[in-house]
Amino acid sequence: MNMKTVKICLIQMIAAAVLSLGLSITALAAQVHGNVDEIHEDSISGWAWDAQAPDVPLTVQITITDAQGSLIHQETAEASLQRDDVAASGYGSGACGFSLPVDWFGLPDGAYTVQVTAAGQTIGGTRQYYKGQPALRSLGVFKTTGYCPCDSCSGGWGRLTSTGAVATAGHTIAVDPNVIPYGTKVMINGVVYTAEDRGGGVKGNHIDIFYNTHGETRAQGTQYAEVFVLDA
Repeated sequence: MNMKTVKICLIQMIAAAVLSLGLSITALAAQVHGNVDEIHEDSISGWAWDAQAPDVPLTVQITITDAQGSLIHQETAEASLQRDDVAASGYGSGACGFSLPVDWFGLPDGAYTVQVTAAGQTIGGTRQYYKGQPALRSLGVFKTTGYCPCDSCSGGWGRLTSTGAVATAGHTIAVDPNVIPYGTKVMINGVVYTAEDRGGGVKGNHIDIFYNTHGETRAQGTQYAEVFVLDA
């Protein structure tokens, strides 16, 4: 075997190793599940769980930026609080909840972007939180459920919505357009969503919240929350 052939073989071996490593990292990342459940006036709560290390609590980090992209707040915590609802959904013992303190009272009115990460992944999608603006009008208490791009949830439509928009976690909701017209922005548990989709089972006071994964959808389950419309 000449030197040229040896070099080619070495390059191929290195490329294969790099590709294998990349796939391994991707596969590892895909095992992290979680969700941001609520943004409260004094905290942000949710859960994060790693299927490959189910008994090892993940460290989660919350990052809050303002409308100009400036860092406002950053906090880390261990996702180790007991969540029986998460355990009931099949995610280990359920000792994977977190609650991170946030002093919204000390911040000026405005729009903020909230992101929670664990093991390099964004949990529950990037969220928008509005403090003190705009004017809110209650629509009453709605049933809230979740759906994702999988065939079981979307019926093969994936991220394509009935309005033509691409469904995005932390942004898109499916509604009954006779109750909430398309394009309406509503706030649920401090997070602002846009009505961009509809579902066969979404009727009356029912909202389906879009998530990236089926695990997040299962964790959402069926809940009830007061819904506020953002008046222009």
